[in-house]
Amino acid sequence: MQSNIMSLAATGRHRIAAGIVAGFMLCVLAIVLPMASASAPYIAPFMPMFAMAVFAADGLTAYLLWTQFMITRQPFLAALAGAYIYTAVTVVVQIFVFPGVFSPTGLLGAGPQTAAWIWVFWHAGFPLFVAGSLVVYRMLPGPLKNGAFVRAGCLLLGTPVCLSLFTGFLAIHAQGMLPDIVVGRSYREVVLGPAGISVATISALALAWFAITTRLRTLLQLWIAVALVASLADVSLTMAASERFSVGWYVGRLASVMASSALLGVLIWEIANLYRALHAANIKLGEYAVLDGLTGIFNRRYFDQRYPAALRQANETGRPLAVLMVDIDRFKSFNDHYGHQRGDECLIAVAHALKGCLRRTGDFVARYGGEEFVIVLPECNQKMAGQIAETLRDGIEALGIEAHFTEAGHVTVSIGLAASCGTDRTIPATLLAEADAALYRAKREGRNRVAA
Repeated sequence: MQSNIMSLAATGRHRIAAGIVAGFMLCVLAIVLPMASASAPYIAPFMPMFAMAVFAADGLTAYLLWTQFMITRQPFLAALAGAYIYTAVTVVVQIFVFPGVFSPTGLLGAGPQTAAWIWVFWHAGFPLFVAGSLVVYRMLPGPLKNGAFVRAGCLLLGTPVCLSLFTGFLAIHAQGMLPDIVVGRSYREVVLGPAGISVATISALALAWFAITTRLRTLLQLWIAVALVASLADVSLTMAASERFSVGWYVGRLASVMASSALLGVLIWEIANLYRALHAANIKLGEYAVLDGLTGIFNRRYFDQRYPAALRQANETGRPLAVLMVDIDRFKSFNDHYGHQRGDECLIAVAHALKGCLRRTGDFVARYGGEEFVIVLPECNQKMAGQIAETLRDGIEALGIEAHFTEAGHVTVSIGLAASCGTDRTIPATLLAEADAALYRAKREGRNRVAA
């Protein structure tokens, strides 16, 4: 299925780009790990800026995934949106309770252990929800119907939000039930205790299972894997730092921002590409709407729109405008004798010859119907139009298309000409009727000629 951006196949270019990003994060991890516990300056605005970046990136990613779920009704997209909305809500809770941001100990009755436990719930929950999206995909692989669609959407998006709020409530109001994992700025107990080991194990297993199960076939799967790599790097650096506001802790926060924005950046890039392709397709569709399907020149619809506007402009500016009605002589006999395929080839050749003889900007030819063509010549008086008409007639004769039953022995055209003088208020129907009458006069007078 290639009908939406979420099902785009991962190309070699995509894999190279993802490999570069993942490789860069692994290189940073390798460089920073030995110095992760080194002290760094305390930067007061860092945490609010970090939280804002994560919230914005995860919120936008969840929104884009959710809109695709609304379009395609694929439940695994709602599950992925839930994973990102879980992170977005959790980081808001954490910033409110983080010591030193809004108050020395945090708001909402937070204690010294609250922010650290929210970090644990956050970094265990995100990979679990991503892994859960694979379970949803296996259980519900196709689009959902109306009732199931609504229920699944509410469940898959509402559950992460409720769970995020519940874990925040638990970290704030059940501090006595949770082990102490922070002493001052140090959270070494997280690294040594079951909480940290569990978070690292969940992150690593979720990444491995996701990559093995999906084989990263689609663009979406590929960059979710990159997000999981960034999340694992965040966990590794944070645990190696063992202390807030250390080198590893700061870089871990940056890796967390990368985990939040990796998929978002690619989605925005591909949506921009999709918009460009849609714009180009819309232009092409507009061209097809005004082109004749057989000859490739403008069709009757285009003439009906463009001709009155051109004549109105000529009347307003006091300039002349000429109309030529062109008809292939004895075309019915040509069709009957040579067949419709040769007849179509004749129409195409005549149309291209007429178009090729027009040199001035603003002149255009359209297929009026059957074997008739109409040519509009702005800023062209009757004398000039007669010269152009003779050029067109000679150009068709020069094609030398055999038609032994005609007077000339080859395909010819008759042309009727009418021109407005530019000083009156000629109406479109009148000028066209005069050109048509001139065409019939050219036919009566022996064909293969111009009549004005």
